Amino acid sequence: MHVEKKTSGANGPIGLVVTADDGGVGKTTLAVQVVTGFVLAGKPLDLFQMDSKGKLAAKSGEKVVDLLVPDHRENRGDELVASDIIVPWYRAVTAMPESGRSTLIEVGGAMAGLFHSAITDLDLDEDITTLNFQVVVFVVCKAGEDSAIQLCRELRRIERNLPNAQPVIVLNAVAGDPMKAAAFLADDTRKSFAAAVKRHPTIEMPRVNPRSMAIYERLHVLPSTIVSWHVDNYAEAIRRTGGRRDEAKILVKDIAEWSAVMQDEIGRILPFLAGGRDG
Repeated sequence: MHVEKKTSGANGPIGLVVTADDGGVGKTTLAVQVVTGFVLAGKPLDLFQMDSKGKLAAKSGEKVVDLLVPDHRENRGDELVASDIIVPWYRAVTAMPESGRSTLIEVGGAMAGLFHSAITDLDLDEDITTLNFQVVVFVVCKAGEDSAIQLCRELRRIERNLPNAQPVIVLNAVAGDPMKAAAFLADDTRKSFAAAVKRHPTIEMPRVNPRSMAIYERLHVLPSTIVSWHVDNYAEAIRRTGGRRDEAKILVKDIAEWSAVMQDEIGRILPFLAGGRDG
């Protein structure tokens, strides 16, 4: 069980980054739950993804601005300028105090280095203080040596390039409990991981029944939509999954339990979302 840690209070708008210096750790899964929190609270959120796979749009069913590295430039002499890639998001996040709209960007594992290069070139950290807005960076990891190493590396980059942002560690239990697995890490990695968990707020992403998760990921709807399918006696769940009533009920139950835990966890970090749901 993780220790409760305090984060700075936020009333929104807020800039959110979901990242990991690794693929397949659950970044999109976490991002979709954050989107769900904003939808349930009735708060505006603009979505961006720096990932060629485009999973956030597919799995959330929401409009997402793609920040893609161009496959080619007009001539071979053009160099890739990292800051050019994130300009649409940068303009949106720095406009939050005026627009009143929060932003979320998901950074694909292969794009983490490019993202850090871009925010350094643009000196986003300076904007956080001079324009007076808040940025929270969710760094997702799962159980295992590689993921723990990459978590620590990504946190070091955030602390160096965005010292005024709030890092939050997301412990995804899809491959086992990352905290328990940490006991079997190499000494240096174990110590770095333990220090990171002690230093930063954490949230836990519970494992979902694999069959229900596989169905959920095919549906391309928010978890809150699936949860709502109990109101028509599961007719929509049966229609959308092509399964039987018992299978549909298990899916809705599993996603409802998982989503409730995730919304509670996210609400601790972003309390203005929990307040909006309660209201």
